[in-house]
Order: sequence, then structure tokens, then C-alpha cells
Amino acid sequence: MNLEDALNNRNHSNNKPTQTTTASSRSSDEYRPVDISIAGTPHRVVCPVNEVANLEAGADYINQKIRDLRREIKNKNPSNEEFLVLVSLELYDQVRTLQAQMSAATEERRQIHALIEKINRDARTML
Repeated sequence: MNLEDALNNRNHSNNKPTQTTTASSRSSDEYRPVDISIAGTPHRVVCPVNEVANLEAGADYINQKIRDLRREIKNKNPSNEEFLVLVSLELYDQVRTLQAQMSAATEERRQIHALIEKINRDARTML
């Protein structure tokens, strides 16, 4: 489920599962409202039925990150909003790290492919 789909569907006042016409959704997807809680605040998000487990796992992951931060920060009492900002920044850092790793792996695969092609060309010239 992408964020645009969730927000578009969340704003429907009838709270019935709906379908969007964005390129990322398929017309055969069924949507349903899912109640989750993040940092003790309840949220209703409409998402594809096949993404409910991912949504709930995401909420659990974010709540665990907040609990971990609460344990690490002992002398202050940040608000839920401040915790969410910290978690968001940490997740952003993780995404950027993964993007850099994927980019490096793609470049490494490109170099390996070029080397294999060179070895194959050299082998053909020897035959």
C-alpha cells in the first residue's frame, strides 16, 4: 500500500472500503479500514486487504522504535510528536543507507557483468 492510497481512502466520509484509480493500485484490490495505534494515538487507515498485515507490522515497528527511544532518553520527557520526529528521522537515515547500499550493489553488478563480458571476449579470441 502506498501512502497516497491510504490518505485518499482515509478521507472518504462513508468509511466503506473503496478503490482508487492511481497507477499503483489494481482495480481488483479490495480495501478495508484498519484501526492502528501509534504512540498511543488511534488511527484508522483504509488499505488493500492484502496489505493489512504489512500496515499492522509497520505500526508495531514504529511503536517498538518509540519504546526503544523512551528507554534511551532518561532525563527528558519528550512528547509523542517529538518521538515521532525522532523515529521518522531514524527511518529516513535507514532508507538513505539502504539506497546507498542498493546503488553500490548495482554498480558492483555492472562491473561484474562488464568483467565477465571481457573474460568471454578474451576467451573467444584465444579459441
